[in-house]
Amino acid sequence: MAFLEAISRDLIKVPLTAKDGKGVIAELVSLYAAEKGLLPAQSESIIDAVMDRESLGSTAMGNGIAIPHAKIAGLGKPAVMIGVSRIPIDFGGDKPSTIFFLVLAPSENPTEHIQILSSIAKVCSSDLFVRMLSSSKTRDDVYQLFFD
Repeated sequence: MAFLEAISRDLIKVPLTAKDGKGVIAELVSLYAAEKGLLPAQSESIIDAVMDRESLGSTAMGNGIAIPHAKIAGLGKPAVMIGVSRIPIDFGGDKPSTIFFLVLAPSENPTEHIQILSSIAKVCSSDLFVRMLSSSKTRDDVYQLFFD
């Protein structure tokens, strides 16, 4: 599955309201949980998996972007949640982050996981794209950046 195929308008939140890293992850997981009809325990399990990955090292990549991610057993297909915060959030990198891509991928297919992370890094290597993304006012603005 390609990166763009993992993006859904319903999995984008602008602006994020969380004030810290775990809050950002929980807020983005809640989008996924609502779309998939997950039980609270399932959402908590996903949050724990992402936080466990973060404990290995920050996924902040600079330029105000963080890409928290986790491989989830039994996940049908990858999903990418995108959030834009109006306030910089300390995500463990050199500088605070305002743009977040939460990547969930099936643990049974690690290649997809790596391909999506690589695609995000490539897209975000454009300073112009990052500025446009960070100035997005709505989920539709973000969605259009990827699909127009």
